[in-house]
Amino acid sequence: MEASDKVHPTVAGTIAIIGSCLISVFLSFQPVEPSLMARGVSYSLLIGLIVSFLLDWRHGLRNLIRVDVFALLAFYFLTYFEFLFPQSRFDYLVVGSDVVKAVHLTLVGLATFAIARHIDVLPKRWLGFIGEIEMRRGDLLAIYFGAFILSSLPMWLSVEFNPVRWFDELMSPRFGRAWGRGKFGDVSALLHELKLLGYIMPPIAGVIFANRKDYSKFALFFVLITLLTLWFVAFSSGTRNILAIQMAGFLGGFLIIQKRLKIMPVAILGLVIAVTFVFLAEMMLEFRQVGLKRYLAEGREYASYYAFQDEYYGEDAATTDSGYFVDYNLWRIAQMVAAFPELYDYIGWNLPFVAITKPIPRALWPGKPTDLKVGLEEVIGAKGYTIACTWVGEAYVAGGVIWIVATGILIGIFCCFWNQLANFIHSPFPLVVFASGFYSILLLMRSLLFFTTALLPSIALIIMGAFIYKHRRREHN
Repeated sequence: MEASDKVHPTVAGTIAIIGSCLISVFLSFQPVEPSLMARGVSYSLLIGLIVSFLLDWRHGLRNLIRVDVFALLAFYFLTYFEFLFPQSRFDYLVVGSDVVKAVHLTLVGLATFAIARHIDVLPKRWLGFIGEIEMRRGDLLAIYFGAFILSSLPMWLSVEFNPVRWFDELMSPRFGRAWGRGKFGDVSALLHELKLLGYIMPPIAGVIFANRKDYSKFALFFVLITLLTLWFVAFSSGTRNILAIQMAGFLGGFLIIQKRLKIMPVAILGLVIAVTFVFLAEMMLEFRQVGLKRYLAEGREYASYYAFQDEYYGEDAATTDSGYFVDYNLWRIAQMVAAFPELYDYIGWNLPFVAITKPIPRALWPGKPTDLKVGLEEVIGAKGYTIACTWVGEAYVAGGVIWIVATGILIGIFCCFWNQLANFIHSPFPLVVFASGFYSILLLMRSLLFFTTALLPSIALIIMGAFIYKHRRREHN
């Protein structure tokens, strides 16, 4: 492969992001309402990201299919996308000085990450063996359908393989479903971990559809049906980040396998997926508390919808002119700023300890800590729902600005390392592994706590691929 074919961020692109961050710092001090200040920052960062991507595009459209690019887009979506629209409701919720500091923290995190994604220090030999694994067309299908069966097994066992009950559960509120894992778990909860295999399906499906001429129409039909089933399960749960990650995984797998990309097909596909998600995400926010069945029957005409709106957004939720809503993560970060270290001490190494031990089932470690020593919900007094405040907010809770910088550096180094997999263009398997990493990095943008758990599907994929490859080599010899 020529050096110019390798995916990598450009220095010019990073300078564009740093420049937009500096402009955003200036805009944050403007004497306007918090929502208008955040809107100015939102436009500044959006322009910076667009310019950065255009500069990276000079090395080919394929150079934009990187985990750091998807991470930047995810972080922007989680923190500033909603401020492209009017958000007067935001002004009723926040303290202006706390929001300014929250903006500065996000800019520090964004700038640090943008710079650190150039740091190439992890040994490439750790990925070299993945590039040596060769897959036949049937192997990818076997892994795909195997993942579908195993990831669906906990659901079907919980409904005793009754399809009518399965569909009825999908239409019910997410926390009351038969396959929901209990907080403290038992041996049967180990089956719940099989659901993680569903996250390797979208990137494999993307690779299969990109190489659709190599597969029969029968195989493509069943891949499509199972993929749509996976997406519907995610959609019906009302969990927007899961659906977003699955769509991004499919898009990444579909694009990265192609050696030459044309702008129009990529733009159309990306636009269709983005618009579809934005539309569905708004709907998911409305029905996730009551279930899809009741939402379709009653729409917004139910008391619990307005009660939730008032509790989550404030008393003026129904009367303001607020536009598209994501999560008000900037508000959550501002709340953390007000609480730490003024009311609570930084939690320090408790955060990485909980994150590292997260994948260990409680059935194997009954005494495993179930949460941070100071829960984020406890800090803001949340009841009946959980919150996330992005990796910047959690890093701040751990140790302030220093932890944000350190965490941003580590995330950037990981992205640089993982991007190396995109350069193994001679074989589809390392590219599938690469696209599967979108799950972990996108979830990381939302919360540091689940990063290690999110890596498990990629690890499982590598193990399955290595097993199939070594088994075939033994048969051949």
